[in-house]
Amino acid sequence: MGTGTATARVLYGYNIPEALIRQRAQEKVALDLAKHPLMSGQSTYIATLARPHTFHDRTADFAVVLILIALLGIFRITNPSYFRNLFRAFRNPTLSTRQLKDQLRQNSIATLAMDLFFCISLGLYLFFLLNYMHRQGPLGSYPPAIVILGCILLFIIVYSVRFLFLKFTGWVFKIPEITDNYTFNVFLINKIMGIALIPFTIILAFGQGAWVQVALLLSGIVVLILLLNRYLRSGVAFGYFLKFSKFHFFMYLCASELLPLAVLVKLFSGWLNT
Repeated sequence: MGTGTATARVLYGYNIPEALIRQRAQEKVALDLAKHPLMSGQSTYIATLARPHTFHDRTADFAVVLILIALLGIFRITNPSYFRNLFRAFRNPTLSTRQLKDQLRQNSIATLAMDLFFCISLGLYLFFLLNYMHRQGPLGSYPPAIVILGCILLFIIVYSVRFLFLKFTGWVFKIPEITDNYTFNVFLINKIMGIALIPFTIILAFGQGAWVQVALLLSGIVVLILLLNRYLRSGVAFGYFLKFSKFHFFMYLCASELLPLAVLVKLFSGWLNT
């Protein structure tokens, strides 16, 4: 083996220039990088631990849900006595028709605010329900703000007409006290329903898979229990109508209870089909 020069290395008895060694090394590194799946610009290789993720901007949904919770929190802070009496009236049906009914009705602004909150809460629940059931359907062709406002206004109109209808019924049959008690029970349960649906609205807005299915089932059970509770509370009013004529009671039930639901189903089914 020779001693070699300053710019060469002795390998197997041959003098290899340093420049040639550096060039061969660079070519080898470049070739290895070109073959690597993560360094190649033309490769579509995905690592086994990585999963493709589609980004969905949920900022608007988060803001809407946050506003809903903030409205309830502000009302709770500004009207603690009304909020407390509301749940006392719900827990005690007998007491709700006596002492607490007058206390709740005296604060007409708070009552109107909670009725409006119910329409907002139920409208958002319906919006996220439709959005979950028709992700690629007709909802995508409308701005979400328009759909939300439409759902809220729909419930405002339906329950405003219902309130006027009950007042008219009490005036026609000369039973204003009975219809007032029934109206109080209807809107009392509505207020409780608006609060109870908030957790399910959040799950519908941000949940996926089995969570949404469970939320839909539980929310349906909660709504059914509240509706049954409302009818049990209104036994006096129903008994009055049954005492005179079962046919009149059936007509009242269809006009006041079944017709609004049928109109809602008809409107939404026609809208979705178009």
